[in-house]
Amino acid sequence: MSADERRQSIKVVLALLVCLLIFASWLRTSDLIARFDTLSYDFLLPLQAPKMSQDIVIIDIDEASILELGRWPWPRETHAKLLDVLSLSQPKAIGLDILFTEAQSPSADSVLAEAIARSGSTFLIVAPTAVNQRSIMSELLPLPSYAANAAGIGHVDVELDIDGINRKFYLYGGMGNAHWPSLALAMLKHGGDASFSTEHMAANPSAPTFSLGWVRDYGGLIPFSKAADQAVHISYSDALKQRTRHSELKNKYVLVGVTAAGVGDRIATPSYRQHERMPGVELLAQQLNGLLQDKVLQELPPIHQWLLTLLLICLGTACIMLAPLRHGFWVTVGLVFSTLLLTAVLLVHQRYWFAPSTSILSLMISWPLWNLWRIRYDAKNKLELQRRLDSLLSHHPLTGLPNQGGLEQHIDHLIKEKTNRYIGLVMCHFNSADSASSVCDTTQGKKTLESITARLQKMNKESYFCAHLSGDAFAFLIPATIDNGNTRHFVQRLMASFSQPITLDDNNIILPPRVGVSTWPEDSQDSSELMRNAATAAFKARFDGKSQYCFYSETIGEEIQARYELEQALVHAIERVELQLHFQPQINMATGKIESAEALLRWNNPRLGWISPRDFIPVAEHVGMISAIGDWVLKKACVQLNELQNLGYGNFRLGLNISPQQFSSPNFADRVQRIVEAFGIHPSRLEFEVTESTLMGDLDVAAKIMDELTEFGIEFAVDDFGTGYSTLSHLQTLPYRRLKIDQSFTAELEQNRNSSSIILSIIEMAKRLNLEVVAGGVEEKEQEQFLRDNGCDELQGFLFSPAVPFNDLLLLLDEDKSYNN
Repeated sequence: MSADERRQSIKVVLALLVCLLIFASWLRTSDLIARFDTLSYDFLLPLQAPKMSQDIVIIDIDEASILELGRWPWPRETHAKLLDVLSLSQPKAIGLDILFTEAQSPSADSVLAEAIARSGSTFLIVAPTAVNQRSIMSELLPLPSYAANAAGIGHVDVELDIDGINRKFYLYGGMGNAHWPSLALAMLKHGGDASFSTEHMAANPSAPTFSLGWVRDYGGLIPFSKAADQAVHISYSDALKQRTRHSELKNKYVLVGVTAAGVGDRIATPSYRQHERMPGVELLAQQLNGLLQDKVLQELPPIHQWLLTLLLICLGTACIMLAPLRHGFWVTVGLVFSTLLLTAVLLVHQRYWFAPSTSILSLMISWPLWNLWRIRYDAKNKLELQRRLDSLLSHHPLTGLPNQGGLEQHIDHLIKEKTNRYIGLVMCHFNSADSASSVCDTTQGKKTLESITARLQKMNKESYFCAHLSGDAFAFLIPATIDNGNTRHFVQRLMASFSQPITLDDNNIILPPRVGVSTWPEDSQDSSELMRNAATAAFKARFDGKSQYCFYSETIGEEIQARYELEQALVHAIERVELQLHFQPQINMATGKIESAEALLRWNNPRLGWISPRDFIPVAEHVGMISAIGDWVLKKACVQLNELQNLGYGNFRLGLNISPQQFSSPNFADRVQRIVEAFGIHPSRLEFEVTESTLMGDLDVAAKIMDELTEFGIEFAVDDFGTGYSTLSHLQTLPYRRLKIDQSFTAELEQNRNSSSIILSIIEMAKRLNLEVVAGGVEEKEQEQFLRDNGCDELQGFLFSPAVPFNDLLLLLDEDKSYNN
């Protein structure tokens, strides 16, 4: 795609996004979309439905009670008697969902007021009211004598959505300002069950400090229980006549209200039985249940609603644009379902309601809009693409240099000419493995390649044939009529040129090339062989690390072929059971016994024979197999520890070497813990030996991993101490248990006085840090005596035993037991 086409595509994408966002903004103000959102909410609401608490009891003023006690409303004395009966059961709180706003007789009011006072846990209600639609809201308050004796007063305000259904409630409300708690919250506070989180539901930022009307604050969505899961109901007459047990009401939240049809208030809700309205007292029970279980739902704040809608539209549109046209419809369907799924997850797990309709409708129209533009764009550019395809067959599209096909053609042409006695092929890679920049894979890759190309063309004074093979790989053909000296001279000039930094956006970047050289006819017969040999030499230069350039030879070819065979064999080494663990005993100087061993990995391939870890471990790290091999070693060690435990060596400890790449692999600590727990091994029987260089990549991350595994029970030893980069501060801060002196110091004990001084210093330092000291490479009795005399805790080396298979280790342990007995 050209720059003009890219700019055009960006403009179209931006224009489409702007249109979608304008459309989304309009949708958010539309009543139509609000109805879709309420339908979505009602559809998803049962997914989060909490169980109705058994601590909530409703005393029903139902048809049976009215039939038994007479026409409603009943005398105040009846309610007073009920309160006295209920108080005998010692409920946590009693909420009377009855408005006692009009006096009956002074004696009746006095009787009820005294009953309210005797109860000590009775709550009355206050409700907003208006004479007509034009009048200002006012509030219906209980009689002063009742309010003075009540445990509290709570509001029973009901807000209806655009479709006439109640889904919200507010913790506080009142005339002028929100000073009345809701009845449910007031009862919970009295009962001691008001949780901190419910006290801090989202406040209404627009709630005025004072208003002439009814003010609401701290709103939430009612987490309705399922229709079949309702609170415990007791008929008013049964409770009054004491036909219930005290245990049914003891320590319960009791709501008294009208449920009889045609008498009390009934409200439409999203979860009540089909075609029925919910009695007000049951609505209060739903609010009380949500607060009691701290499962009140919240509407996502408007700014978060809009940001999430914007994110879904942008990401969804990007997915539709990136998908092939034939998959666009199903991608759109998937995005719609994903939006609904996200809404459900937020509702169920986070208790937040996100209105999805704006996002869904915006995504649904983005697909046909994008399709229309794509069809037009494809028709316009079909011929242009065909023309460019012809050009791509022979040239690299970014730099315009000949590509690999063009290079092969030119090599064949030079070979056929009789004027050239020699041809040198110089292949160079600029994204080398040791480059700190590695910018060819970043967003600045194009500019970097252009800068590299310009530098190559500038230093190519002889106008040698230059090709851009792929990515960061370039090649030069150096023909010669006398000898290949000019090829070597060109390589030296190339290295000198790129030893100077490349300036890119005011930044200086050094990209030393890795160069491989092959010549014709010395080491190749045709173009394919010449290119293959040059690539082999370049591979050697890239991964050997000894030199930045390499000339091909048969030895190098054999070495690379051997490495290839090693890689291929290593891929199947685990499944073919070619890996083995050998164990080198460690002698405890205090007891003289073998109490631990270092597990050493061995590989015996049927075709390649025994292969040293020094040869195959770097290959395993390069091909990404080191984690799998490390897990196998850990599992095998656990199996052997189980066998040792069964044989009576329950305290035997195994040390395992951990490579830097394995240590820094993802979820290393988690994998270790799962494996150890699966085999039932006590973690303290394992010791991880890490070299000093293993931890140098990111010391903070290394410390976190070591702390986690140490807390799990695994011990750590710093391996080959004295040859790496550890500092005293690292030994102080990292949770080491042991320090292993590198065997090179042990080997020099008799010949080099400095080695003994170093060992003594290491032992003294370790003791001061409360670290045990293990010395490896012990082969002479004099070495053993020196290390024993100077406080070394454990010794390991050929003097005692080389690394042996598991069965031989068992024999050594048996001999050790017999000898010590």
